[in-house]
Amino acid sequence: MSKLLGRVFMSRIHTILNPELFQGNGKRRHYFEGWYFKLTGRDEHAAVAAIPGIALGETRDSPDSHSFVQFIWGDRTFYFRYPLDAFRSGSRAFGVAVGGNQFCFNGISLCLENEEGCAAGELSFSDVLPFPKTALYPGIMGPFGYVPFMECYHGIVSVRHNIGGQLSVFGQTLDFNGGTGYIEKDWGSAFPSCWAWVQANHFRDGAAFLFSVAEIPWLGRSFTGFFSFLYTGGEFYRFATYTGARIARLAGRGGGLEGVIRDGRRRLEFFAKPGPTGMLKAPKHGLMDRVIEESLSAQVHVRLTDREGATLFEGTSGHGGMERFDAGKLLTR
Repeated sequence: MSKLLGRVFMSRIHTILNPELFQGNGKRRHYFEGWYFKLTGRDEHAAVAAIPGIALGETRDSPDSHSFVQFIWGDRTFYFRYPLDAFRSGSRAFGVAVGGNQFCFNGISLCLENEEGCAAGELSFSDVLPFPKTALYPGIMGPFGYVPFMECYHGIVSVRHNIGGQLSVFGQTLDFNGGTGYIEKDWGSAFPSCWAWVQANHFRDGAAFLFSVAEIPWLGRSFTGFFSFLYTGGEFYRFATYTGARIARLAGRGGGLEGVIRDGRRRLEFFAKPGPTGMLKAPKHGLMDRVIEESLSAQVHVRLTDREGATLFEGTSGHGGMERFDAGKLLTR
């Protein structure tokens, strides 16, 4: 018995230390898990996102439990539903499949079809930049990645990577050769009650940026938590609740979102303005019963300065991802 418990424990630690892997083994009810693949080509029109995942209702055998691939193209979104057993995942290496659709570090293969047409093709990924992981910080959530009973967990799989190939999307050929990709994921029972999220990796010098803030329930209480990073010059600058950083300002401006984050050494400022948005399904009690707006074409400006005010980085990215859900509750006054 002790050997069995030891194997179970080590398997669980391996999973936590590799958040890109499927986290839902043993989950029976009110659970979701999804991977977000953002794909952009050199042409602004070639910008899509594909989200494979699972959604569990009252039980795994409930009629509403299923697997899915959600597809976003500009202001159009499509939800492809599959039986739960159409979902497959690797246990030691990252890779998931839903029906005939496959997703891994090396690329994706799509064969999505509905009454409006199909989205199909293969894309290859190269020069994948993973988010750094340590025993203390197994991912972007830092030590919170070990905390049990949280409503939603978040992981970053690829900060940026190069894309090759084409997709046929509802009668149009989208060229992704020379494009840039991004992969993240979420899992748990539901998205937070309110949040804001901004992601960008189309800066001129290969920089990448992420900001996310949410109202987080835990054990009958709630707190506002956030994490953010800027990758530039081969270095990650991390700001988060668990690093002691704080949000000095978060405000809506001109239809966008403006933020200032500080820690003892640096100041990170950003302004994000969304482009056209599509309606995306999001989880609640495990099932995809909530609708949110997402933009794949936000303009994101970022500036990092040191304690003396010297600029360490400043740049603007197009093709940014952006979501705001009831985020007015999170804005500072």
